Amino acid sequence: MGNNKTHTETTSAETTSIGFDYQYYFFLWKVLSLLPGQSVGLEVKDDVHCDLSNDHQLLYQVKHTIKKNADGSPKNLTTSDIDMWKTLSNWSKIISDKNDSREKVSSQLNYLNKTSFVLASNKSSNKSNKVVSIIDDLQNGINSENDVKDYFEKLRDSSKNEALKGYIDNVLALDLKVLKGFLLNVFFHLDDSDIINKCKDAIKSKMVPLDKIDEAFAKLNSAIHTDNFLKVKDGDKIQISFNTFYLKYRRYFDIYRNGNLVVKEFSGLMPSSLNNQIFIKQLAEIGYVGNDDFELISELTRFKLKLLTNLIAWKQSGEITDSELKTFKDNSLNIWKTEFRFKYLGTVSEKEYNTKGLEILNKVLNESLEIGGQKMDIDLCQGKFYALSDEPIIGWRKDWEKHKK
Repeated sequence: MGNNKTHTETTSAETTSIGFDYQYYFFLWKVLSLLPGQSVGLEVKDDVHCDLSNDHQLLYQVKHTIKKNADGSPKNLTTSDIDMWKTLSNWSKIISDKNDSREKVSSQLNYLNKTSFVLASNKSSNKSNKVVSIIDDLQNGINSENDVKDYFEKLRDSSKNEALKGYIDNVLALDLKVLKGFLLNVFFHLDDSDIINKCKDAIKSKMVPLDKIDEAFAKLNSAIHTDNFLKVKDGDKIQISFNTFYLKYRRYFDIYRNGNLVVKEFSGLMPSSLNNQIFIKQLAEIGYVGNDDFELISELTRFKLKLLTNLIAWKQSGEITDSELKTFKDNSLNIWKTEFRFKYLGTVSEKEYNTKGLEILNKVLNESLEIGGQKMDIDLCQGKFYALSDEPIIGWRKDWEKHKK
């Protein structure tokens, strides 16, 4: 079979959206790496840009390819790479933009004194790329700007690609001094396929424990992505300064650095028969839920399962000890025992069992619980009492122990 792709395959969302995703994660990496006095923008001055504290700016053109070499590595950045030349052409136009008051050579040189240009890509670097080599030689004083200009002209004249010729002409249209100043500030950030791990390494550098990096990344990624969407929706530019990042997102690092237990939502399967759970039977008996109240029964079941799955995860990861688990359970039991005893002191008729049971339930569900010195959210507190009544080792009516059978 041939390797030809259909038109649908070549224009599929997967092949185009990954470029946008790569650009976003490159931006996220730069945001997570911010230092005081710096800021990062997404599609403001360039694909991504960084303003440094010394009034210098870095403009990043971010390019991604899904094409592979024979060994499975991303396609090489070649001498005639259209993405590379289109990028150099775009930067040349930015430098000489008369609408940005840079029509004169002097203003172009002033701009270059405070600007660096970086082509960032997952494309593979290779020694046969003569454009990268000749720019590198210029930066190291091995050749001159005239040598570079001569080579660019020969490359243009030998090419049959009209688009490539146009891009090279745009670069050559710069004044020779400007061309030199430009190329002295052009850099290539290649072989960068694992951009997400760079984001995680940036989080790691903030002293986040290894076992919490993935969770911290997921939360920060979600929060920043959402904020970006809202900014664009409101017509604002996506630009984040260190101070803004510190004020708005510092709490995420605090959560994962300070040893607090990280609570995860329950995402597993619900029991096949919700009404057959012992704790639901107990609640139905005192009239707190109806047998047909599916939404409430589902919610209370999630409270119970969220509590139990988090306790198991914390125990398995070594974040809580058996002693802390026992203390948590004992405190919950003591709250119930005290309230249960007070409600059934003296003579209480069976007609009062449901009323008393609701009063006990109301009391314990409003109690605040903690484990390892950390206060639990209300759904986890309630989930603990539902779990205990599901075993069952507590109940609401005076005759609750019949559910042990």
